[in-house]
Amino acid sequence: MKTLVASVHGKGPPEALYAVAELQKEVGRTEASLVRKARQAGLSWEAIALCLGVSKQAVHRKYGKQ
Repeated sequence: MKTLVASVHGKGPPEALYAVAELQKEVGRTEASLVRKARQAGLSWEAIALCLGVSKQAVHRKYGKQ
């Protein structure tokens, strides 16, 4: 992830946009993995939502069926 962040600086718009898109994908994968680990560790949807700065319903809707 650090490599992708560093690659944004000094690039032209197309390359920077590609790097941002890759960062978004990586963040999404990392978030999903951490939510799974949090649930396995016994955290409630409410606690996870608080950490992510979203509502309990939003996090449950996004990750509840995984």
